[in-house]
Amino acid sequence: MTELRGTLVNELLVASRYALELTDEALRRAGVDPAVYGPVAFVGFLQPVTRTQLQEATGQRRTTQRDAIKRLLDGGYVREIPNPRDGRSTLLELTAKGQRVFDKGVPAFQRVLREINDALDGGLDEHEEVARRIRIALQALAVRIPT
Repeated sequence: MTELRGTLVNELLVASRYALELTDEALRRAGVDPAVYGPVAFVGFLQPVTRTQLQEATGQRRTTQRDAIKRLLDGGYVREIPNPRDGRSTLLELTAKGQRVFDKGVPAFQRVLREINDALDGGLDEHEEVARRIRIALQALAVRIPT
């Protein structure tokens, strides 16, 4: 009998749900809106960042990312500045308001990572590397999907 494979996809989906619950709760306890922190954090870690770089980092479709960036710009968390290396594109960076959200959320996020590391008996780095390799493989496959 052939073994049915494919639990990896389900495991990733369920793990993602639990990870979001844990981080959202930690962020709320820290006084940070989880819906704002996620997009702000990507810009905060990568800034200054082009829209293309941000799209690659988040894995979002162009329209989804466009809407997320508009919310960040409209909310005053991010600003767009001319790209000094390319007169046609712009860079995104955090405003003072966005930086405050980012700075307030980082310790909460790091606390969750420490909890995960403890639950893995100190093996977070090893598991994170495996997860990264899986993400890269899936990302390479997903570029073949028409948008």
